Amino acid sequence: MSDDHLVVGIDIPVAWGEQDAFGHLNNVVYFRYFENVRMYYLERIGVLRSLKEERVGVILASTTCDFHKPVLWPATMHVRTGCSRIGNTSFILEYRITDQSGDPVATGSSVQVMYDYAAASKVPLPQAIRSAIETVQRG
Repeated sequence: MSDDHLVVGIDIPVAWGEQDAFGHLNNVVYFRYFENVRMYYLERIGVLRSLKEERVGVILASTTCDFHKPVLWPATMHVRTGCSRIGNTSFILEYRITDQSGDPVATGSSVQVMYDYAAASKVPLPQAIRSAIETVQRG
């Protein structure tokens, strides 16, 4: 599958303390890396502004990670994300983490559901956010 839809990316240096007892990047850290790039994506599509102004944002319904190659310190990871599907109340982000040589070390996905925090219920994806996703995905 092409990675053309992974349009937002950041570089993250691996911290010494992120290693586990076996000397490689702890599995929990991959989800933190996904979260970091996801927040950049959400900021670009206006979800953080919507949450602040209207108390409508996203809530994470699920997230997955497949590990392809161990990461050893020192290293810098390139983490990318993009939307692979837009639904009525949710959208799916996919992730890819590569090492400095471009080899994939992990891939994953997450389902974000639009959520009205004041009403404590899911809501339809606002047209402004849907349009922003489409714009970001076009590059």
